Amino acid sequence: MNHEQQQPERKPGCPPHEFGNVLVWRWSREIPRTLKGGFLTMLYALRAMVTVSGETRFSGDGKPIRIQDIAKAAGCREQDARRYLDAAIRAGVVMTVGERRRGRPTVYRLLNCPWPDWASAADYLKTTARPRKTEEDDGSSGHKGSNSEGDEVRATEARTDGEEVRATEARTGSDHRGTNGSGHRGTNNPGVTHDRTQDMADVVPQPDERAGARDPDGSSQPDEPEARSCPVCTTGRIVRPDRDRCGGCLRNAQTGVQGAFLVPLTGGGQDAARKRPERVPWPQEDPAAPRRTCGCGREYRLRTSDRCPTCLVTAEEERRELEAVKHG
Repeated sequence: MNHEQQQPERKPGCPPHEFGNVLVWRWSREIPRTLKGGFLTMLYALRAMVTVSGETRFSGDGKPIRIQDIAKAAGCREQDARRYLDAAIRAGVVMTVGERRRGRPTVYRLLNCPWPDWASAADYLKTTARPRKTEEDDGSSGHKGSNSEGDEVRATEARTDGEEVRATEARTGSDHRGTNGSGHRGTNNPGVTHDRTQDMADVVPQPDERAGARDPDGSSQPDEPEARSCPVCTTGRIVRPDRDRCGGCLRNAQTGVQGAFLVPLTGGGQDAARKRPERVPWPQEDPAAPRRTCGCGREYRLRTSDRCPTCLVTAEEERRELEAVKHG
């Protein structure tokens, strides 16, 4: 059985139905303008989420709905949701069920009050609202709503301004010395007052002349020697005064250096055809011979050799290669 099947049908006369009717047809028209924002949205959200008895509980298991979920349903922050609920209690349209305890969700119940005290709700929201900015800030930000409206916009601006102030203080006067725990004296230490003076930085005299500028008296740096024509090729230019030829003539006059060969070649060059040595036959082992161990670690059965067949074949191939190189 899903949640929709568990939710009982709201018949006419039940608290949520009566609350919704009076909210739509009477209260929404008589409440002050300062309450026609997040406060009115909170009342609609409460009417939509309460049970048949008018309490903020889940219909399946009867558990209380958390303030975080109520704030999300009303589209506001948790702090503002608490303010709206407290204002509704002062107006007489909402009450709490049981005692409020820290760490446990509070259960709220809707009330069909015949004469709600909207003025008390408006005064409470006005006294608990965050202070507005100056006219300069209002003109720059473009936000000119009331305290009860646009709470999320002002909260975002306050967080942004606070981050900018902390970042500016950290850059100008944090006196950061090393890594964490090695003398960091930032401005984000709670309970610590940092006094700053305006004469911390001394004025350093700056040079009046910029790079590449001429002297005031009109003098300039001595000119470099002019380039000369090369007397050998007559087309190149000699820039350095200690040379008598251009760079191209000097490069042409250089002779190549032939590197030494690692192996002397006799009987022809590298492209000369070389006779491939014949394949060395593999020695046949004697099964009746005693088992021996070669210096390479292999075991073999040969009577007339102190090395294994692999070492014998390798040594013979190397000897034939050297003979082929010597005789071409």
